[in-house]
Amino acid sequence: MTDSAEATARETGRQVRRAADSRWFETTARGGFVGSGVVHLLIGYLVILLGIGSAAGQSGGQGSQSGETDQSGALAQLAAVPGGVVLLWLVAVGTAALTIRLVVEAVVGGRTDTARSWLNRAKNAGKAIVYGVIAYSSASFALGAGKSSSGSTRGAAATALATPGGVFLLLAAAAVAIAIGIGLVVIGVRRSYRKQLVTPPKTVERPLTVLAVTGYVAKGIAVTIVGVLVAVAAFRSDPQQASGLDAAFDAVKGVPGGGVLLVVIGIGFLAFGAYSFLRAKYARI
Repeated sequence: MTDSAEATARETGRQVRRAADSRWFETTARGGFVGSGVVHLLIGYLVILLGIGSAAGQSGGQGSQSGETDQSGALAQLAAVPGGVVLLWLVAVGTAALTIRLVVEAVVGGRTDTARSWLNRAKNAGKAIVYGVIAYSSASFALGAGKSSSGSTRGAAATALATPGGVFLLLAAAAVAIAIGIGLVVIGVRRSYRKQLVTPPKTVERPLTVLAVTGYVAKGIAVTIVGVLVAVAAFRSDPQQASGLDAAFDAVKGVPGGGVLLVVIGIGFLAFGAYSFLRAKYARI
């Protein structure tokens, strides 16, 4: 790269960074955490309904069907309430702004070439994908074109299995999901999420800690189960076994005491949703 091209790239990076550091953009990005909180609250609510229905069925009751209990199910629920389309667009805009912010951090955020700097870039890129998916899904449901994420996952698994080496590709995806799930549990247990926050007031610190630890552990367990299901699909060469959170919760429902476990996990997702609201205020952006 020539000196002039290098200087242009640096200047472009500074301009992008300046735009991302603007007050308006920061406020919108913080709104992304609020949007994520809304989605997690809805997932928690649906999981608790599934758990209560499962427990009632196991004790001789009729049980209940709560529909999909993953992200697409939560967004579908949001679309169904009065004013839901407006809320979906707010979630989409907020999470899209947060996605852009994370992409900027991943591309120009590192000031050095150390391993830690590159690891932070990779983490920001991963977070950008997560929030980008929420933004895209929210906009799709707002436009009335939302689709089941479980069906999409099974379709992707079927495509992977049909290609040479597809089993290994699925196993790699399973390993990544399991690693992410375990990582979320570790973040909660070690409370390393605090690196992402400014120091909150003493009156807020304790409830924030309870919500964060509970939320990260519950979400981590759910994501780990998703990874295990994808691995099972790879070993059995059965794309129907591969699915998202919806199938993971169904798997929990099928074990003894699964209804109670689902209620506990649902409470964890509610906790993560509430933590996301606090994170919107205290996140380092």
